[in-house]
Amino acid sequence: MTSEIELQERLERLESESAIRTLVHEYCHGADKRDRARFAAVWTPDAVWQVAPTQEFRGVEAICAAVEWQWGAFLQMHHWTSNLVIDLDGDQARGEVDVSVTTQFLDGTWARGGGVYRDSYVRTDVGWRISRREAEHLFDLDPRPNVGAGTVAGDASLPS
Repeated sequence: MTSEIELQERLERLESESAIRTLVHEYCHGADKRDRARFAAVWTPDAVWQVAPTQEFRGVEAICAAVEWQWGAFLQMHHWTSNLVIDLDGDQARGEVDVSVTTQFLDGTWARGGGVYRDSYVRTDVGWRISRREAEHLFDLDPRPNVGAGTVAGDASLPS
């Protein structure tokens, strides 16, 4: 028979996994709907967002400045995440999630691509937050010249 303690632990695990899934979705909605407050709310204050192997942003203000640059570089962004795998360890967790991104450039053309996010999460006083996100760009279905390379947001062919 399952004890009350075991049931409580199982419930806490399910609640944590649900909160982390919501966090992953809120990142997409904040970025795509250009909602700075919503986007900022998914990060810890000292979070790191690695958008390329040689480019990362440290702290929520720098991270928000980077996404705001993307908002100026693209008419639209649409992120879809799937296949999230979460590894919980107390008040910390790691996650890996696939991402597909469709982007409309300022000239009206579109590009589609995808990759994977490798995340670190931490439970804070206000709930689960992303403390680190590493974005790996794996492919483009509609290749386009490397517009914006070397700019504040990196490879503009696929926003992170």
